[in-house]
Amino acid sequence: MNASLPPLWQPLAEQALAQYAIHPTQVTYLQHSENVTFEVECGRTKYLLRLHTPVNPAFGAHGQNPQAVNSEMLWLEALKKARLPVPPPVKNRQKEYVTRLDETNITLLKWQAGQTLTAEQETEEVAAQIGELTGRLHQQASRWTLPKNFTRPRRDAAYFENAMLNLWPAVEDGRLAARDYKELQAAIAWLGAQLRNLSQTRLTAGLLHGDLHRGNFLLYRRQVRVIDFSMCAFGHFAYDLATCLSNVRQAHHPAFLEQYTRFAPLVSNYQPLVEAYYLASVVVTFSLWINDPDSQEVLVRRVPYIAQEYAARFNNGGHFWFSD
Repeated sequence: MNASLPPLWQPLAEQALAQYAIHPTQVTYLQHSENVTFEVECGRTKYLLRLHTPVNPAFGAHGQNPQAVNSEMLWLEALKKARLPVPPPVKNRQKEYVTRLDETNITLLKWQAGQTLTAEQETEEVAAQIGELTGRLHQQASRWTLPKNFTRPRRDAAYFENAMLNLWPAVEDGRLAARDYKELQAAIAWLGAQLRNLSQTRLTAGLLHGDLHRGNFLLYRRQVRVIDFSMCAFGHFAYDLATCLSNVRQAHHPAFLEQYTRFAPLVSNYQPLVEAYYLASVVVTFSLWINDPDSQEVLVRRVPYIAQEYAARFNNGGHFWFSD
């Protein structure tokens, strides 16, 4: 095996691949984010190897839970059977989706061909495809009977409030201004109150992707595909909508929503809920950056902008995406 692996992960990756009925010819390290990932070539066939060890504990502890990781694989299997363009999981020699070595959970997926979607490639047609794909994901989730012992994290009020608390040390040490923190905090408090009182049905809440930014969409022969379900969780579908819309040009929002609603409904007065979820998703991102030395410059630049241009307008009863 011709391997291009960081020395730290090479032994574990090699042991992991031996658990599958494949014959790698090239293994290339990709990145360390919520997982350690590798591209695995086996002749004309390619795979994605994942070691479920997050680079930052803020990504969550679900990767350490074999049952939670297996649940992600079961959903991918179900989505593939429903003919959605997602990467199918691969079982090991023991006919299991999760391989456990050195207290690390490991999974293998078939490689999803395509190029990462860029802003320059986004047309109205592409935005409409993203809306359709998101709607089909939520439709499948609303109809699927969860297997026994299925478990994934929850994106509830407590989750977002905890992310907000994780930003406070940056206020104490002067990296962030108290007024910006208060604007974001007010938006999270509004969302929390809504979630605690919002009537949720299987049509509006359930299993969601949880990380539908542009980098997790691929374009292959003019077809949009979706990857990276490692952050999938239970929550309101509006959370996925907010992440998607933040990565789609505002002029293309109508095309996105038109196609989305062919497969999944929008709750009444959805606009403020979606905008609040966007602010919550940004707070989660900021909380991931808070202890990352490489992210400090963008953190101190981005927080004031989001707080004053988006959160402040939202807190005053206005909209930043939708018409007032």
